Amino acid sequence: MVIDGYTSITNPYEPSKPLVCITLGSVTKLLPINYLNWQLQVEAFLDGYDLLKYPDGSLSAPSKTITTTAETPVRTENPVYQTWRRQDRLIYGALITTLSNEVASLVSQTKTSHGLWTSSRSHMPRLLAAISSN
Repeated sequence: MVIDGYTSITNPYEPSKPLVCITLGSVTKLLPINYLNWQLQVEAFLDGYDLLKYPDGSLSAPSKTITTTAETPVRTENPVYQTWRRQDRLIYGALITTLSNEVASLVSQTKTSHGLWTSSRSHMPRLLAAISSN
C-alpha cells in the first residue's frame, strides 16, 4: 500500500503496526565535505515520518525475548523486538543508499541505523583531514 510517498508493509509480528518503507532518493549523497547538509536533509525526512527516533537512539531496542508469567515460565521471541528490528533494518537500508562509497566503506561494520548514524558522524573529521592533506 502506498501512502503519502512511502510504502507500508504488513508486520507479521504486530499486524496493527505496519512497517514503513522509505526511499531517500532526493537526499544528497554523504561525502566527506557535506555532512551538515546531508544530516539536515535526512533528519527532516525521517522526523517527518516519525522515524528519527531509530537512528538518533531515542528508541532503543526492546528485549529480544520475553518470559511468560504462566505457572511454568517460558521464554519466547518478543514481537515488539521483531517489529523494532525490521523497522530499523528498513531505515538502515534507506540510509546506506545516501552514502558515498568512501563513507559507506567506513560504516560497513554497523548493524543498526543508530550505529550507522553515529559512526558516519564520528568518521567525518578523519575524512576531512584526508581530503585537506591532498
